[in-house]
Amino acid sequence: MTDVTVSSGRRLFLKIKGLQEIGVMIALLALCIGLSLSTPIFMTQMNLLNVIRQSSYIGIMAVGMVFVVCMGDIDLSVGSIMTITNVVSALMLKAGQPIPIAILIGLATGALCGFINGSLSVLLKIPTIIVTLGTLGVFRGIALIMCHNAPVSEFPKNNFFFNTVGGNVLGVPTSAVLMLIVGILGWITITRTVFGRNIQAIGGNQQAARLSGIRIDKNRIMVMVLNGTIAAFAGIIALAFLQSADQSTGPGYELWAIASVIIGGTALTGGYGSVPGAILGALIIYVIRNGLVLLSAPPNTDTAVTGAAIIVAVAIDSFVRHRKKTAKSI
Repeated sequence: MTDVTVSSGRRLFLKIKGLQEIGVMIALLALCIGLSLSTPIFMTQMNLLNVIRQSSYIGIMAVGMVFVVCMGDIDLSVGSIMTITNVVSALMLKAGQPIPIAILIGLATGALCGFINGSLSVLLKIPTIIVTLGTLGVFRGIALIMCHNAPVSEFPKNNFFFNTVGGNVLGVPTSAVLMLIVGILGWITITRTVFGRNIQAIGGNQQAARLSGIRIDKNRIMVMVLNGTIAAFAGIIALAFLQSADQSTGPGYELWAIASVIIGGTALTGGYGSVPGAILGALIIYVIRNGLVLLSAPPNTDTAVTGAAIIVAVAIDSFVRHRKKTAKSI
């Protein structure tokens, strides 16, 4: 009986050790322990729930970004997609449209933005990062024109959407629950479906994927549509919590989403993506930001620290991949 227990325990240990995300999990745990020792406020329930809520919007966006980066691309427009979706959904509510209709139109707006990004990249043969650098400004500009550069909040707020979706479920922020659901669906899609395997194949070796019969252009557009829709979903969830469409919601979020994906272990060169790692990466970023505020660090220190974390994550990823290639060649 003892031998069986030891054997089972060893198998569990080896399974945990073999997880791609184990390094990110350890880093998050170490940060939490360090901050709990540095300031007693960090481990309070209110503060932890605040960190989880703040990270959930980026975590949701990071799930979509995993597909893009795994394919070997970068989307810089997701923050602006979040903004325009936020504004469009709020304007629909202000016009008296039912909440489900406002949500569907918001999601459709995000999907359309993603389709524009993907189509321009494919048809004009322009790298996605360049296309989305341009549409970042276009989408945000359209959002500002639509809301006249002012918050949109003149609509009924005493309903399920704002009270529950923007509130808590069993004491946990609803946005965090939705992040978990989106993460599970994203993980299943990228690891258990033909679409997910095709995306990884394209990122790993585009020429080989094309020779295998994978339709590169079609899949690239589909990924951008998916990413735009997920960014739109994050914008709608943010609207539920903020109860207002604010043009300041969204800008800069693309950098945090990309940072979450990189810190989470998704290969910048494409071919591999970790949805759980991306969500953990978002948590790490917001634990760092929250900790720096509690420690009274100078303003914008979190941006510098997060940038350093990205460099370290990429350096570690490059080192590990180099070691693996060296080991295989021996």
